[in-house]
Amino acid sequence: MNGKELKVVEYNLTFGSNARLVNVFGLFRYKKNNSLYVIYTDVAANYNIVYYGSSHVKGNNILCMSCKEEDIEIIKEYIYKISNNEELDNFEIISLDDINGIEIITSNRLEIKPEVLSDLIEKTIPKKEEKTVEKKGNNVKKKGRNKALFLTLFLVVLVIGVFSYLTSIQDKKTIAKMITCEKTFDDRKISASVSESNIFYFNNQDTLENIETTDIYKFNTESDYQDFINKGTMYKYMPDDSINGGYKQDDENYSFTIVTKEEIDINYDKPTKYEEVLSYNKREGYTCDEKLVGE
Repeated sequence: MNGKELKVVEYNLTFGSNARLVNVFGLFRYKKNNSLYVIYTDVAANYNIVYYGSSHVKGNNILCMSCKEEDIEIIKEYIYKISNNEELDNFEIISLDDINGIEIITSNRLEIKPEVLSDLIEKTIPKKEEKTVEKKGNNVKKKGRNKALFLTLFLVVLVIGVFSYLTSIQDKKTIAKMITCEKTFDDRKISASVSESNIFYFNNQDTLENIETTDIYKFNTESDYQDFINKGTMYKYMPDDSINGGYKQDDENYSFTIVTKEEIDINYDKPTKYEEVLSYNKREGYTCDEKLVGE
């Protein structure tokens, strides 16, 4: 089995993600050009289309981007060999055991025969185990009802206790203040002007809780922008997997926006008290605006 059912994460700029399921028929490196490719289609698809693209592995996710038109012959070769149980001599199969999701930026599409699509699913996607339900007698049902009633009462008491605890904690950590700090500078490595905006959120004890950052990269020329996108440089600028966020491409205006949201934890090594955060950012050349939440 070379494939796996994966969740697709489509990031937006509100720190959320919508997910759908796809069958990934294979992640492989084509030995002749040493390029990585991925092939997939929606789990609930009612059409005979597969999608494919050049790929990149980022943590536990696959990234998919459209590839050259001539690469379709590589995809057709892979599909043909899978369908006909032939050896995949030209392909290095990459294991999906540690892969949890696929992030689709752009992709190519290929229409195939229904029977070929069925073959791909049958020969690459592991079957789900079906759970069997055993019939039980009346006495067992009664015991089950009593256990369910006891469990329900226990959960009600537990929820009330947890809610009271969390409410008291929330009262202490309610976001009360925020600071917006902005700065514009040039990134000569990618020939772009960068507009950076950081919003710092503080609780009632004037302690930093989280930071929202928006970086807008405005490129000098179309070629600089295309190099940034197509050569994979964009991935070096994205946050690591422990930070929430998203990105947005603007092909018409040659700009790229990255939005991140970082929760403050023990690994954060910058000031966390209100006055210290304000002073630190001003020293770093940011223009800052203070505001109470709700103003």
